[in-house]
Amino acid sequence: MDSSIKKCSKCGRELPLSEFDKNKSMKDGLDHKCKDCKKEYNKLRYEKNQDLILNQGRKYRKCVIKPSCQLVGGRGGQFEIFTCEICGKKFRRNKSTIDWNYEHLGCLPRFCSKECRNESMRKSNTSKYAKEIERIKKEM
Repeated sequence: MDSSIKKCSKCGRELPLSEFDKNKSMKDGLDHKCKDCKKEYNKLRYEKNQDLILNQGRKYRKCVIKPSCQLVGGRGGQFEIFTCEICGKKFRRNKSTIDWNYEHLGCLPRFCSKECRNESMRKSNTSKYAKEIERIKKEM
């Protein structure tokens, strides 16, 4: 057999190596099915499981956008909800990450995004605690 030709395990055709996708787990570094067979297999799989595949994407997006979603801890992950010190928006962080950061760095999340963190570093920004102290002083 020529080294520039490979036999597809699905259809049995002998095709040039360019007709096979790369696959590092295989001995020769190429997939055992040709591109046409693989495309056909993926198409049939998608048609058979279309609802399941589409719903998985929706569930993920729903949980990322809405932290109160029931599916948030569905894969064993636990999340804590915090309130951003700058914008007041609620955000969530993975509990194991929070625990590690608190143990090793001694800090908890304070900002929902890099933009809010950068805003907190500006000279013109005053923390919510400083604003509260000023309000109390004015009342006295």
